[in-house]
Amino acid sequence: MITTYNLSADELDMSILKSIKEAFKGKKIEIIISDSTSKTEVLEKRIKNLKSNKNIVSFSQDDFFKTYKKKISEATN
Repeated sequence: MITTYNLSADELDMSILKSIKEAFKGKKIEIIISDSTSKTEVLEKRIKNLKSNKNIVSFSQDDFFKTYKKKISEATN
């Protein structure tokens, strides 16, 4: 079972922990906490930059393949 809780850090209290314990009683669980707004904000900023031609990196196809081959070579050595 997977359950997602979307809430503000200020809303965390013992009732959330009790709810999790009840929902997963007797099971081993994994808790992952992430800043859910940061991903959206980063994506929106990237889209805005693309639309305004800011912070754009360009390179030729040859440069791409040279860098790609170099990285693959470094990873396999």
